[in-house]
Amino acid sequence: MRLQIDREDLLSTLQKAKNATEKKSALPILNNFLLIAEGGLLKVMATDLENFLSLEIKAQVDQEGKAAVNADKLTNIVRSLSSAKIYLELKEDQLLVSGGRSRFKLSILDPEDFPDFPQVVATAELPSVDILKAVDKVEYAISKDDARYALQGLYIHEVDGKTHFVGSDGHRLALYWKNSSFPMELLIPRKSLKVIGGLLKGYVGDLRSGKDESFAHFLGEGWSLSVRLLEGEYPDYLSVIPTRFNHSVLINRREFVESLKRLSAIAESSAFPVKCSFADNLLLLEISEPEYGEGRDELDVEYTDEPVEVGFNGKYLIEALDSFETERVWFKVVDPDSAVVIESEDPELDPYLCLIMPMRL
Repeated sequence: MRLQIDREDLLSTLQKAKNATEKKSALPILNNFLLIAEGGLLKVMATDLENFLSLEIKAQVDQEGKAAVNADKLTNIVRSLSSAKIYLELKEDQLLVSGGRSRFKLSILDPEDFPDFPQVVATAELPSVDILKAVDKVEYAISKDDARYALQGLYIHEVDGKTHFVGSDGHRLALYWKNSSFPMELLIPRKSLKVIGGLLKGYVGDLRSGKDESFAHFLGEGWSLSVRLLEGEYPDYLSVIPTRFNHSVLINRREFVESLKRLSAIAESSAFPVKCSFADNLLLLEISEPEYGEGRDELDVEYTDEPVEVGFNGKYLIEALDSFETERVWFKVVDPDSAVVIESEDPELDPYLCLIMPMRL
């Protein structure tokens, strides 16, 4: 194998591919990229056995070949070089990497030991901007608890002609939707969302998707990704979202977030209890930390119903509110012991809502 390639193109490709490698695996081959040079292209392949990523970039290939090389070391070397072009050459049991006046020799593994990739099946269109926005809006609510296996991913499916993107950890739920149909049901693991996000950031090409028994497949221009689907049935999330409320408050989202962050200055940790009291166009926020003291803040809101008090995890409120795009949001309450729903003032502009369970304070 011998080739020359643009450094910026190679670095961008390697950084995306690194998201699909596994540093802590007992299998050394999973710490490596598989490089394949053929037909005027360099193919970079990476996998952690859950994500199978393949990317292609143009290169001047003088001699075809393939090699498995450490992902971290190659990426760090390419990042550190200052030359516009990089030269890769395979000699015996080493990969020579050079650029400008710098030369490196990297040890390689047998490329035949690299895992086989699933066959990519892509039958449906999924706008890249939709899934990128869904990841941005929903990921914070996805469970990190290993015991809640089915909740450890982004759930995508169709409901009444709309595509729903859902994340939940049992204490909160985030739902983003698009007015378009999607003929598949996918449950994509949390780690895979980082891989997908890296691929789609700045990407403006077409995106096709598909699935088989074990994998979801995504096919873009110059890359393909197969993601091992989470097993298990996703909970009936629609049944836990209230549809009738006793109290509805219209709040300036930015002011609400800033108030919560001010109160967090006295909090012992990033997850802090906060009491929200609504009465006569006023929101009173209070925090009490036995070791450090107390804090309170007030906000003007649009609310004229009976007074109501609800306790929350302040971190959950901040993360939920940060995902909205509208200036104002509806804060909808059934009672102090039931889940609260936060919706954008204009669902057409920002089709997103979140549900948060209250805390007893």
